[in-house]
Amino acid sequence: MTLKTSGTALLLLLLPVAALAQTAIPPAPSPERAEAREKVRAACAADVQKFCASITREKGAMRTCLDTHQNELSPACRAARAERAALRAKAKG
Repeated sequence: MTLKTSGTALLLLLLPVAALAQTAIPPAPSPERAEAREKVRAACAADVQKFCASITREKGAMRTCLDTHQNELSPACRAARAERAALRAKAKG
């Protein structure tokens, strides 16, 4: 095996490692945001079953469904969602 071939083989072995190193890992949510998310899940569980049971688990699909039914949601669900939205807005600055 020549040096050029060895270098190519090494490069091919390291490419996946380099790709993984560049993959963005989202930061863990703050404790406040994690708590707010759990409050929404608990407060909106019945509303999700009532209005969004057939929604697939796609990014943003559940939020869109709940937004669509905002005026029909329970007061506890609306309050929890408002609290979570305020934390999101605060985090964005």
